[in-house]
Amino acid sequence: MKKSSIRPFPSEMEFIRYALDSAAIVAITDVRGTITFANNKFCEISGYARNELVGSNHRMLHSGIHDRKFFRQMYRQIAAGQVWQGEICNRRKDGTHYWVDTTIVPHVNSAGKVDSYTAIRFDITARHSADEKLRYIVNIDALTGIANRRRFQEYLETVIANHVASDASKVHLALLDIDSFKEINDTFGHDVGDDLLRVVSGRLCELTSEDVFVARLGGDEFGIVMTGLDDRQVHEITGKVLSCLRQPVNLGPVVRRCSASIGIATFPDQAGSLDELFKASDLSLYRAKELGRDRVQFFVPRLREVALRKSELIHAFETGLAQGQFRLFYQPIIATNQLLDPALEGLLRWEHPQHGHLAPGAFLSEMNDPGLMAALGMFVLEQVFADMQKMQEMSLPVRRVAINVTNADFRSDAFVDRFFELVEETGLPPQKFCIEVTEGVFLGRDFQQLEGRLHRLHSAGVEIALDDFGTGFASLSHLRHMPIDRVKIDRSFISNLGTSSADLAIVRGVIDIAHGMGKAVTAEGVETEHQVEILTQLGCDSLQGWYFAKACNLLHLPFMMTSLKSYARDRMQRHVAAS
Repeated sequence: MKKSSIRPFPSEMEFIRYALDSAAIVAITDVRGTITFANNKFCEISGYARNELVGSNHRMLHSGIHDRKFFRQMYRQIAAGQVWQGEICNRRKDGTHYWVDTTIVPHVNSAGKVDSYTAIRFDITARHSADEKLRYIVNIDALTGIANRRRFQEYLETVIANHVASDASKVHLALLDIDSFKEINDTFGHDVGDDLLRVVSGRLCELTSEDVFVARLGGDEFGIVMTGLDDRQVHEITGKVLSCLRQPVNLGPVVRRCSASIGIATFPDQAGSLDELFKASDLSLYRAKELGRDRVQFFVPRLREVALRKSELIHAFETGLAQGQFRLFYQPIIATNQLLDPALEGLLRWEHPQHGHLAPGAFLSEMNDPGLMAALGMFVLEQVFADMQKMQEMSLPVRRVAINVTNADFRSDAFVDRFFELVEETGLPPQKFCIEVTEGVFLGRDFQQLEGRLHRLHSAGVEIALDDFGTGFASLSHLRHMPIDRVKIDRSFISNLGTSSADLAIVRGVIDIAHGMGKAVTAEGVETEHQVEILTQLGCDSLQGWYFAKACNLLHLPFMMTSLKSYARDRMQRHVAAS
């Protein structure tokens, strides 16, 4: 019969020692820290033989991870006869580190004095390695290898808390964006964009120090925390940042110079909390971009006031849309040959409860919320269709109604899709509408999608007009490539038409060029009979301005139409008499 492999123990205490020795690292030291006993597990994990451990001071295992304060607190507790428990990093004989969950039990003799310590340890190195890996994952940006937003937030909270506790010098927070990063991504692809982010991260890390902490906050935004520095020193550092980022970078097949915009705010001078500090820095960054980019902008209180006004405007704007405070007024567009019915341009007005009747110039210039602008565009579109139905019910002789659109209307197919849905719902033909665009619409990065949407409208019979012609960029290029039917000469060229030979030459040239390309021409801002005569002689197709009528609401359109008939009749009579 096979003998049992179970080892017999003469006593229960001996069995307990065996079980403990199998699972735990056990060591006994005297009060000076000299090791007097080391079990097999201790020798195994430390790499030392028993004779190397016994008789040596336990300090031989110090890893250098813990400071003196850590050990002073531990020795103070066990010297008082109290059990100490905690995690310690020790050093093996080969120099590598290992972590142990440690319990140190003081032995108190019959005289009431501590004469030795028994330490029972369990190896937790694997767990610590996993924790370190996890900490790396949650604190380090995977793409660039530098601190991420979470670690940045944690660091900033720490330095601000230290400032409050010790009344230390101020903390500077700089937020940095790479200029035109989306354009780089769109042009060269996301892989090249990622390469650029890694290059920028590397260059920023070269400028880090004990006082300068850098992190990637997401996308192309980076954060820099500077502590213990004055404004002059911060300005020097951020100047170096901009300078190093301007150095050429290989972007796929080309070498390109890049730049960045930086906004800086200071705690506690300009912000009393972490949240306020981020907001102030963000406002400064936004201002740096407004001023042309590739620059540093320090926070000034006026930026907060401007942001507050914009926030209030957006809130009032949302409320106005929800409560029906927006209206459409209509201004006539008169054909110079008198043979066509007048067209109308729908002009937006805000019946503001506090500020009264507001034209778009009073609020749209500061409205930079694409979502709200798209909602407004949809409101205008639906209101124009509803008003056109009423015009037909009133038998008003309206040739076409023009709708002004913005970039937000063409961000997706929603606006164009809704246009054709309304055509189906109302039975109004697309030929009864004109879409007026400015060159600002063409300057977006989704040019091909925009062109496709305009062609879709144009193919259905919608007239496309280029508004404010002559005040933007590359207008002739747009006339050649885009489906433009009509050019509208900006009022700035019409106001001095009778006195400025330069403006007269420009207007004549625009009319000739547009006609040469098969486009119709409308002059905006016509206010005098003299301007009417000049534009008619130059061959301008249509005229629009206060000379004929100011914009009015739907209820007053019949009166305006009657007035226009009288004007057309009188002008025809004068023309006949003159001939």
